[in-house]
Amino acid sequence: MSQNLDLTKPIELGPEVFWVGYVVPNDPFQCHTYLIRNGEESILIDPGSMITFPIVLEKILKLVELKDIKYIIFHHQDPDITGCYNILEQLFPNPSKERFAVTHWRAKTLLKHYKWKTPFYLVDKHDWKLQAGDRLLEFVFTPYAHFPGAFCTYDPKSEILFSSDIFGAISDKFQLFATDDEEYYQGVELFHKHYMPSSAILNYALDRIMEKNPKLIAPQHGSIIKEDMIIPVVNRLRKLDCGLFLLQKGAEDIKILNKVDELLKKLIRNILSKSNIKTLLLEVFQILKSEIPHLSKLVIVSDIPIDHKNFLLEVTDKKVELVFIPKDYELKNFSFRGILETETRKIGTLYLFSEKNLSREELKFLDLLYSHIKYPLSISLEKELTIEALTIKSKILEEHVFKDPLTGLHNRAYLKRCLESMDKDKPVSIIVIDIDHFKSINDTYGHQIGDCVLKELAKILRSNFRESDCVIRYGGEEFLVVLNNCDLETACKKAEKLRKEVEEHTFCKEEGLNLKVTISAGVRQVLNLENFKEEFDKADKALYRAKETGRNRVVCI
Repeated sequence: MSQNLDLTKPIELGPEVFWVGYVVPNDPFQCHTYLIRNGEESILIDPGSMITFPIVLEKILKLVELKDIKYIIFHHQDPDITGCYNILEQLFPNPSKERFAVTHWRAKTLLKHYKWKTPFYLVDKHDWKLQAGDRLLEFVFTPYAHFPGAFCTYDPKSEILFSSDIFGAISDKFQLFATDDEEYYQGVELFHKHYMPSSAILNYALDRIMEKNPKLIAPQHGSIIKEDMIIPVVNRLRKLDCGLFLLQKGAEDIKILNKVDELLKKLIRNILSKSNIKTLLLEVFQILKSEIPHLSKLVIVSDIPIDHKNFLLEVTDKKVELVFIPKDYELKNFSFRGILETETRKIGTLYLFSEKNLSREELKFLDLLYSHIKYPLSISLEKELTIEALTIKSKILEEHVFKDPLTGLHNRAYLKRCLESMDKDKPVSIIVIDIDHFKSINDTYGHQIGDCVLKELAKILRSNFRESDCVIRYGGEEFLVVLNNCDLETACKKAEKLRKEVEEHTFCKEEGLNLKVTISAGVRQVLNLENFKEEFDKADKALYRAKETGRNRVVCI
């Protein structure tokens, strides 16, 4: 293929496979987007950022209609490939059409915080394959190159491998297709030194990729690599020292180096695919203990708290425990200590404990091996903590936005989310509830007793309905229950049971009272969730009919 290409148009790389990227002026870090035209199951690969999106969209529309894009592959969660998707998702003309964001579960844990409506298709849950019509894609797991859930995509029909960050390059001179010159190789080496954690990790990824024997490699960055260039590029990368795991200066003991090399290969091949930090640490400790049997435990003390609490992870032969610790906690009598840190911050400290003093050779061995494994441990721990922190913040935000602070029930703002959770193919009913003569309770006993009644009624409501139902404090002394998979007859029975239980309950005993309270309720089966307001109004009218006809009763319509 010639380099004299019209880059303002899509470039065909193989049968129905196109480069649809945009060359950002004066950017040494170009990002590529690819499209596989496949009828109504077309596949968009790494859609890109908002910088490139207008041109990318224009090129896509020259090839397919947006409605025909069914799969969007996200090789990882970085903004240079995901930044435009919030807008692109809104542009899809048929939001109800089945469409999937294809990625690894580790990327999903972060991508879900964009709150996309597109469901995820997890490659690790589908045997690392995707059948799109008559086109089969295969996925290649390349963990930690450059993040734990990294993978590549291989299209057997065109024999093109979409390699994510692997085979990327940084260069001031843009060329869509790689050329066999030293400037190009230097750009590839510069990129990988910064983005690949270690030579062992990179070589593991190269091994998995070369098993596919691709005829063309299309990376996210740098240049597309044609068949005659693949082996030369791979050979250069195999010899490259990269990341933070370079051998320590002066490490010349061949016996120790050989031992480290053997264990490092075992570690890389056995722990890179582990799903979480606890599994990873257990594997590391067991491999270390196979070499140094008198090791008794591994401990990581985190510098990043969970929910404002400091903690440590303690690893023994068969289990990993998380223990919360005071701020001034200090470990003593350890045999080995290593700092866990990324390029930007310290994550924690790793300690090894032994039943007897370690020899000089054992310490040298541990020091050298640790220099190779500390970075994947650091980034894995950082990812786990980031995910945990985001989960906690999300829960706190949800508590603030959707929970009534007095009763602990969901509030009115939660109603939309509640309705979305209902099974649309099953009957849904609603109960609107109001406390009888509540104003007189406040006027007679004061608002503190009124609050007591509301809180106790909330407990009764929670005990009477299922987790799949939504119990909402709708406002003041009015409550709403949305019952999933429940017809009118059943809902009326539940409402009547609730009414009797409230009538028999004695409220505010702890406040020194023996207060009796009743409720009135209107019940209706929702015929159309799309017109929920109209359905609610009818249930509300039933409630007022219960009030007008004597209170302490249930009216069903």
